[in-house]
Order: sequence, then structure tokens, then C-alpha cells
Amino acid sequence: MLSSKKKYIVNDNSGIKAQQIQFADQKQEFNKRPTKIGRRSLSRSISQSSTDSYSSAASYTDSSDDETSPRDKQQKNSKGSGDFCVKNIKQAEFGRREIEIAEQEMPALMALRKRAQGEKPLAGAKIVGCTHITAQTAVLMETLGALGAQCRWAACNIYSTLNEVAAALAESGFPVFAWKGESEDDFWWCIDRCVNVEGWQPNMILDDGGDLTHWIYKKYPNMFKKIKGIVEESVTGVHRLYQLSKAGKLCVPAMNVNDSVTKQKFDNLYCCRESILDGLKRTTDMMFGGKQVVVCGYGEVGKGCCAALKAMGSIVYVTEIDPICALQACMDGFRLVKLNEVIRQVDIVITCTGNKNVVTREHLDRMKNSCIVCNMGHSNTEIDVTYQSISQCDFLVLKFYGIFLAQLYFCLGKWLKQSMLSSPLRAALIELQHCQASLRTPELTWERVRSQVDHVIWPDGKRIVLLAEGRLLNLSCSTVPTFVLSITATTQALALIELYNAPEGRYKQDVYLLPKKMDEYVASLHLPTFDAHLTELTDEQAKYLGLNKNGPFKPNYYRY
Repeated sequence: MLSSKKKYIVNDNSGIKAQQIQFADQKQEFNKRPTKIGRRSLSRSISQSSTDSYSSAASYTDSSDDETSPRDKQQKNSKGSGDFCVKNIKQAEFGRREIEIAEQEMPALMALRKRAQGEKPLAGAKIVGCTHITAQTAVLMETLGALGAQCRWAACNIYSTLNEVAAALAESGFPVFAWKGESEDDFWWCIDRCVNVEGWQPNMILDDGGDLTHWIYKKYPNMFKKIKGIVEESVTGVHRLYQLSKAGKLCVPAMNVNDSVTKQKFDNLYCCRESILDGLKRTTDMMFGGKQVVVCGYGEVGKGCCAALKAMGSIVYVTEIDPICALQACMDGFRLVKLNEVIRQVDIVITCTGNKNVVTREHLDRMKNSCIVCNMGHSNTEIDVTYQSISQCDFLVLKFYGIFLAQLYFCLGKWLKQSMLSSPLRAALIELQHCQASLRTPELTWERVRSQVDHVIWPDGKRIVLLAEGRLLNLSCSTVPTFVLSITATTQALALIELYNAPEGRYKQDVYLLPKKMDEYVASLHLPTFDAHLTELTDEQAKYLGLNKNGPFKPNYYRY
């Protein structure tokens, strides 16, 4: 959800095309299904972004005693269809009520549904989606259906699904494969069930995190070549798309919704400004006044978090790598520091950079007793909870040289010459050494306090409070304002319509930003909610500014 460093070039057809980007480490394996370790396993070895948490704190299914895996159940909806896999289809009525409530706070999607329903701009579209399955997403899916699309859906992470909403969608005829608390094996099984179905070839992808896109790209390359367009909303997924594009392997056009103005300025800034306090309050019941907080990253998410905490009377420090964002933080009244300078004294540590290893085991060791640690960035790699490559590293060590040599290297590593070890072993041993520095080590005790809240206890009795196991705090431990999600969902819908209906040649095999005109249209659809009235340019004023009276009103390079 955070902006990244990019070099932008104006493109004649679609606005801005990003050509350069710094990519997160992508060491994921999609060529084969992960080994089963048990369906209730919480292993995180395969995907980083798939385990980002996005779920409402209030779900009718949280206290369910039914531990039977949905994969072992035979369920059918009232129409006799069994093309879905959810926790309990009988909860559909509860989910329908939640969807109806969400519709009241999603005016733009409802307006789009009403205006375009007769035209059916997505007639013939076969959309496979992998996003957070909540009531707000259900409104989006039903809107896409009303516009003519066929949809198949999975959850983009193992904690994202509201089971009653998934049941309501399945009851309505949507093939949904998701439930809250999936294992890693379940996660990939659900994605595959969405994609691998006889007689159904998807032609559009709506993704959040890039797992679905990469699954199709790696496992079904012929299917991937027939995709007409990809819409991606997360910083993690966008990075992965740019990585494919840079390598010349992206054979379809893709729309980067994450960096659209309406997503950046509203979902990232205003949403986090409200939800950070909600997530912290629900999990810790703490008072913010006078507390010392360090916020890592001052992008749109960081700005929202800092503003909220400052308003509550907290003493807020900021860490930044970008001098422009750093200067903004200083001008907004926050003290810019390095994390090492304040780590011993702060009461709360919040990461929102989109990077990896922002808070390391070294930082965690130096924190004071009862320090609260949480993440507001998209990926779950910012806090060093569990080193993500442990499976790969174990595999390499055991395959090539065995455990004994690994232990020997750790004991004599300072004296062993690099030439004595092959490259695969050196890489594996470095990975294994990093693994030992995470929070998932034998000397630390984990104590579950309440849902999504863990005490991690050191041998000397010191403990830190870790929220959502380092995953996305606001969407794991609380809820997000529906109105904000309406803005993002409308942007996604328009991006799908644009890519699906674009004439051949308008979009090449690259990653594009949403055209400015569409960003403005999304914003205009939400203004009636506030009884807001736009001022209109006169002909003379429009001529003076060199603008069309109907927009776009800002050039592509304009920074809002």
C-alpha cells in the first residue's frame, strides 16, 4: 500500500507508464504445489504476500467449533450447485445482511452498477479474482456480475475471508473458494480450483498481492497468454508485475491500480488515519496520550498513522530512507530518527514501508518490556517474525551437504575460506544463519493472549506484544471504513472495463497507471454523498488554462 521510487514517462495512450522500480526480494516457488504438512498448518514458507492478514474482527465464524476442513465437506447451495468451497453454506443469510449494509456505504459502485447495467460493458468477460473476501468485495463481485462478467474467486491470504460473506456469495451462484484460517496448502488449492476448471478459460485477472497472477504464469503458461488484462491493487503485486515486465516476460497488459490517485490518497492515507487507532485499541486497550511511538516509513500510510497518533497526544518519531518524505515529516512536526536511536525507549513500533526486515531480531532484543510491535504495510516481511526462506535453505543444505557440514561452517566460518564451499551451499548457509535470528526460535516463548495478540517472552522475562503475527494490523484486528473501500473497488471495476474494452494496440505488454480521467470519474461518483457541488469552468477560463471543461483537470505529472 506504499508508494515506491519510480521513474515516470508520459505515455500517449494511457497516461503514465512506470519503467523502473526497486523490487522486493522474490524467492518464491510456484512450479509445484507445496508439500502437505497438515491442512491446519500455519506454515509460511511458500508465499510472503499470501499471508498478509485482512479480516474483520467481528465474524460469525470466529468461535465455530467445527474443525472439519471445508475441502472434506460436500456442500451445495439452494440451486443445487457445488462449485464452491466455503466454511459453511448455511451462514449465507448472515453474509447477505452484511453485504446489504456495505452497499449503503459504497455509493460509487452502486451508481456504476445502475448506469452501466443496461450496456453490460463486461459481457463475455471471465474474471478470475484473488482478493480479500469481505462484504465490500462482495459488492464489487456482484457489480461485476451485473455488468456482464462471469467470476471465480479465491482469497488473497489465509486470514482474509469472512466466512458468512463467502457463503452468501456461494449461495448467489459465485464460485468462491475461501475460508478464514486456511493452511498454506489450502491457499494454493483454492487458487488452483478457481483457475483449473474444465471448459472455462479466464480472460481477465483481478489480483491483490500477485499470487494468482504468478500461479497462472508459472503453472498454466498457455492460459496466461490468452489473458486480455491484469488489474493489480497492492504494492507487492505491482512490484512483481514490474519485475515480469522488466524481464520481458509480461505478455499481457496490466493496470497498476495501487498507484492511482484515488487509491493512494484515499485508501492509503485516510483509511490508515482512522483504522490504525481502531486496530491498536481493540487489541491492547491502551491509551495513546504521552506514549512514544516510532513509525517506520512516511509514505501515504505512514502519514495517516502519524497524523492519527499525534492527534491523540502521542510523541511520534519517524524513520525514512527518502529525503523528500523525510523533509515532509520534519515539516509536519515529527522528529526524524534512525530506529536504533529510539528503539530502547519507544512504547509502540509501527512499520509501513512495504520493505523487508525493517524491524530485525536485533531491534526486538533491545526493545523495552511490553513494547507493542505491529505492521501497517501490505507485506508480512517487515517484522522479522519468521525468516521466509527457511524451507528453501533447509532443502539446499540437506540436499547437497547435510546438517553436519552446516554446523561445522557455523563453528569455523570465520576461518573457512570461501573457495572451500560451493555457491549453493554458501547461499544456503547464509539463509540458515538468518533463520536463527527471527522470533521463531526455541529460546523465546510465545503466549497467545487473545485473537491476533501474542506475547513473545525472552528468557529473562522481558516480553513484547506482537499484533497479528506481523501482518496487516488494521485489517487483521479491526475493520476498514467501507466508504474508502468503495473508492478502491470502483477504481478496480473501471480498470477492468478499460482493459477489457480497449481497442487492440492501445495497451501493449506492459504495466500502466489508470488514466487520469478515470481517477477523476471515481472521485466524482463519491461527491454526492457529501452533498458536494463542483464549480464549473467557463469557456474563457478553460481556454486560459488550456483544459477541457470536462477534464482531465491536472496533467499526469501533477502531485496531489
